[in-house]
Amino acid sequence: MMTRTSIYDRISERRLALEEAARVEQQNPPPVIEPEPEPEPVVPLRKTPSRFSFGGFDFSLPEGFNFRDIQTTIEHEGEPVVLTIKRRDVREGATLSGLMDEAMQTFRKLYPQLRIIRERDCTLAGSPAKAVDFHFTMGHAERHGRLVGSIVPVAEQQASQWLSLSCVIDPVKPSLSLWLVDFDNMLSGMATR
Repeated sequence: MMTRTSIYDRISERRLALEEAARVEQQNPPPVIEPEPEPEPVVPLRKTPSRFSFGGFDFSLPEGFNFRDIQTTIEHEGEPVVLTIKRRDVREGATLSGLMDEAMQTFRKLYPQLRIIRERDCTLAGSPAKAVDFHFTMGHAERHGRLVGSIVPVAEQQASQWLSLSCVIDPVKPSLSLWLVDFDNMLSGMATR
C-alpha cells in the first residue's frame, strides 16, 4: 500500500527544492555577455599637403609633395625618443604579416642581436594593424622599440599604402617609463584629428 505524503510535506519539499535551486544559481551566476565594442571607423590617408608643427611653427610642403619617410628625435625631460614614420605603396598580393616581417628585417639588419618581446594585433586609424615590441643593445646601452604597421586605404583611390610608425627609447630612464602608453594614445588619436 502506498502512503501519500501530506500537502504540508509536499509544500515544504517544494520550498526546499526552490531554495536549493536559488542557492546553486547564486553560486554559479550566468555569464555576463558584454556587448561588442563599436568598431573604430576606418580613416583613409587623404590627399592633403603634408605638414608638421614645430614649436608653434607650421611647416607645410607645397602641393604635390608628400612625406615618405620621417625620422626625428623628440625629447622628453631631456631624454631622446627616436620616432620614425614611413609610408609606401602596397604591391599586389602583399599581406599585413608579410609587410611587418619586411619592416622588422630592417631593424634586424641594424641590430643583429634584436629580440622580439611581444607581438599583437591592434588597429591603426581603424585599419587592422600589428604591433611588435623588441629589445636590442646599441653599444652598451639597452634600447626598447615598438613598431606598429598597417595597410591603410587612400581616399578616392583603389590603392592602399603601408603605414608604419616606430619609436625607440632607453627603457631604464624613469622619465620615459610612460612613453609607450603615450605613443599608443598618440596612435589611437590619429583617426580623430
